[in-house]
Amino acid sequence: MLGKNKDNQFVTKKDLEETLEKTLDKALASQSKVILEAVDYGFRKNDKKFEGIDRQFEVAAERFDKIDKKFEKVDEQIKEKFDKVLSGQDKICKQLTDLQTENKSGMKIYKRQDKKLENHKRRIERLELKLSV
Repeated sequence: MLGKNKDNQFVTKKDLEETLEKTLDKALASQSKVILEAVDYGFRKNDKKFEGIDRQFEVAAERFDKIDKKFEKVDEQIKEKFDKVLSGQDKICKQLTDLQTENKSGMKIYKRQDKKLENHKRRIERLELKLSV
């Protein structure tokens, strides 16, 4: 049995094409809407994931900042300790230099006194020889 249109006439090729076109347009519009909704849902889902990742990066950045501050404190402490060590070394070097200078002075005095003693010894020996004659 052949189909009839709403005017109770036989359906023509043109009627079929128009009906098919309208049906396809509705189907495509419906599919497009479903696809766009799915894409929007996917974007929203990805946005949430990116927000989560952004939060993780913020937390990581805060941790790095804390670690940087700790390193700065440690660096300051090391510098302070190193300065103390260098100051101590400077004091020791100064004391060593002073001791060396004092030792040199002492040696000069010792040598002078030793020469005087030798001189006195020779003089005494000569005097003893003269007196014993």
